[in-house]
Amino acid sequence: MPLPDSILVIGHRNPDTDAVASAVGYAWLLNSLGGDKYVAGRTGQLNAQTAFALQRFEVESPGLVTDVHPRVGELSETVPSLRKGQTLLNACQAIARTRRPAPLLDEERRPIGLLSGAGLFANLADALSSTSVLALAKEFDRPAETAIDHTSVVLNCNDFVRDVIPQVVRSEQDDFIVVDDEGQYRGLCRKAALMSPPVRRLVLVDHNEAGQAVSGADGAEVVEVLDHHRLSALPTAVPIRFQIEPVGSCSTLVAERAVELNKSFPPALAGLLLCGILSDTLVFRSPTVTARDRVAAYRLARLANLVAENATEDQVTEAIDQLGETLLGAGAGLGTRPADEIISTDIKFYEEGALRVGLAQTEVTNFSELNTRLPELRDALLKLADGQKLAMALLMVTDVVRGNSRLVAVGQPRLLTALPYTHISDNLMDAPGVMSRKKQLLPAVLAALSELA
Repeated sequence: MPLPDSILVIGHRNPDTDAVASAVGYAWLLNSLGGDKYVAGRTGQLNAQTAFALQRFEVESPGLVTDVHPRVGELSETVPSLRKGQTLLNACQAIARTRRPAPLLDEERRPIGLLSGAGLFANLADALSSTSVLALAKEFDRPAETAIDHTSVVLNCNDFVRDVIPQVVRSEQDDFIVVDDEGQYRGLCRKAALMSPPVRRLVLVDHNEAGQAVSGADGAEVVEVLDHHRLSALPTAVPIRFQIEPVGSCSTLVAERAVELNKSFPPALAGLLLCGILSDTLVFRSPTVTARDRVAAYRLARLANLVAENATEDQVTEAIDQLGETLLGAGAGLGTRPADEIISTDIKFYEEGALRVGLAQTEVTNFSELNTRLPELRDALLKLADGQKLAMALLMVTDVVRGNSRLVAVGQPRLLTALPYTHISDNLMDAPGVMSRKKQLLPAVLAALSELA
């Protein structure tokens, strides 16, 4: 989890290559400007294609961030602890140094309890009022655990702050022990910090819809959006930089922004961003591709050192095509992956009125493998539709070689009938020439939904 004082640059749920590449590239670009600290993140597991792109250009994967609600561990402070067997004098000295309660730990660094200044004073009150120095020395030499508060509330560092607030409010403590999942001491957290946690700041790339955003985004502060999809934005409290452009890839927008700022990406990041463009445009075969995507791709190919400095445009084209075909091949095919995984790897949800649909996409190099997997894919879609209360669940299987798709679909019969595609069988439709979920499939689905909503 990125530090709470950094700004998280993150793409949509079930991230594809473009979402990961644009997050990594844009975080680097924003950091190059100085000022705030930006950290790239991803909302889900890497697919095979994205993993290939990161490995090919030796770029470290951004960290996994599944929820941006503040956690207890982000607010904890490192406060020195006492070991079992140390004395009340040691406890007094520790509290005097830190002006904080002193946690007492066992041999495995698990908390026994908390020693506070007030608690120590209460334990030493009689000795302090005594005229006997020996009596006072004897009290100071007592084991620290004899004065411990065993009612101290212990919080887990991975707990969401919102979940522990009721417990914190009821407690009279001002400090809480924080432990990790193994129960070992991590630090102390102040009640004031828990009652007023910092708000996570986000830069959204490759999406602008609440339903596509990382969990908890509705309670975070979105400071910027860079996207190439339809407009359906999260509300913001103040004006922000908001850029949506009709190009084939968000990585194109990141590359163009670098040119505006007179910045050049390192070869590795240039190569990753190039993969983002080639993935989203299916190596310029998708109807979403624009001249801007091609210009950005050619510039990035040279920055990535795919070709010699004096290479001709034809040589650059050849290098891009070779990389693109290898990239698409790395992620194509149903293989032996479970049907649930095939559907969940790249799925987006959309709503029109009271109807909600889920549109997944996967890529193959030949439809021949689809027939044997069709029954289990249908069953997985039925399970998804039931669990998510969907009017329709659809898997778009795209042949990246021939530029066609087939749709495995389940849902309300009236909605399936309203789709403008030929039915091959009850749950399979033919969609020749359809390659883009965003530009071709989604408009057809939304049109069918609007008729029935």
